[in-house]
Amino acid sequence: MFRGLLRDGVETTLRRLDLNNLVGRSAEDLLVGLTDTICHDGGSIDEAIGRDAWLETVAELDQFGIDDLDSLTTAQVSAIFMAYVSHAIEARLFQDIGINGFHVSASVSETESFERQLRDYIRRSVRDSFSSDLSSLPNLRDKEINDIVDGTYTDAWSLLEAWGDME
Repeated sequence: MFRGLLRDGVETTLRRLDLNNLVGRSAEDLLVGLTDTICHDGGSIDEAIGRDAWLETVAELDQFGIDDLDSLTTAQVSAIFMAYVSHAIEARLFQDIGINGFHVSASVSETESFERQLRDYIRRSVRDSFSSDLSSLPNLRDKEINDIVDGTYTDAWSLLEAWGDME
């Protein structure tokens, strides 16, 4: 979908996805309307992570300076894409913590501080990983994107483990 927006524009992408009812709508309405297309509803944990990440991204829409999706810039599409990927990695980490457990003896304030630092690390890592490739985002294959996401996730999980070991 992101690649289509960059390559073909908003209206063409919406028509290709059979979402003509979203043409001409506000940026927020359009992005919320894309939720089911981007994050197919089906109930698996991975789908729930994707859906949560997407809705977190839409909630931050005002940070991207987007008023009109018809005039989206490459930088804005890239910012949305990177925010979505970052939120997906964060949600996956928290889901894995819930499944596998994670114990540290840190205070609440230390834990909150580490969480903020981890989120910042993830966002920087995603930005750095894609910065050279974002100009070619329309041509990136899913495997290339998944490799970057998986690598960033693995690095972030290693940070969590190191923090746990220090505690």
